[in-house]
Amino acid sequence: MIALSAPRRTVPGKRPKAFTWQPEADTFIALFTLLAFSLCYYAGTSINSIFLWCGILVFGTFIPLWTVLHRRGESLEQLGITRKFLVTSLIVSFVLGAGSAFQLITLASASNANIASHLVANFLVLWEPFFVFGWLYLRWERAFGWLPAIALTGLGFTIQHLGSVPLAAAAGFGVFAIMFAVVFALVRNLVVLWPLFYPVASGIGTLQAGFVMGWDDAGISAILLVLQLLIFWWVATKPRSLRAA
Repeated sequence: MIALSAPRRTVPGKRPKAFTWQPEADTFIALFTLLAFSLCYYAGTSINSIFLWCGILVFGTFIPLWTVLHRRGESLEQLGITRKFLVTSLIVSFVLGAGSAFQLITLASASNANIASHLVANFLVLWEPFFVFGWLYLRWERAFGWLPAIALTGLGFTIQHLGSVPLAAAAGFGVFAIMFAVVFALVRNLVVLWPLFYPVASGIGTLQAGFVMGWDDAGISAILLVLQLLIFWWVATKPRSLRAA
């Protein structure tokens, strides 16, 4: 039987171990959100996109925020939203994004895609790096260590896309997620991914999988981003007295 420990506060400045075994209730909440979101992702691509939107807002945004800020009484830092290594993260993100831009432009030209709408649509996707890295990766790292967390993030990203894209494409997305996780693990700051690097890399991945995003997609992404930020504001501004010790 797996023993669940009480919620722990992260010790400032303490580097996570490569391997550990400290699963908590939050570990299983993270697993639940991954599986539930994967079902929403599949239903959103095969039935109606409203399922995907609900999955993004409920399983990809609200539950992670509520769990960290209210159930654990922690700060947004435990979701990768922090000023730590901010300048370093910006520099790394800019270098990686700029280095990947040529490949994006080449793929967009070969796919006859509108590079502007495709890039903007991917730029507005904050929910994916937040959910996959700020939420899932940091739960796996706390429970199992940073090395298993990197592998589990890639596996989870593959699972997220199963049924929605061909298996080879889903596996390719998983490889992308592993590379992103390695970069994120160095600083644990979402700025290293979004908004400078992840949109470019995501734009490459979606074009390779055959998804070309137009201005309609960018508009939907904008609406989802606004709704997500409203959830951020609502959950983050709840009185501390309502948070669990």
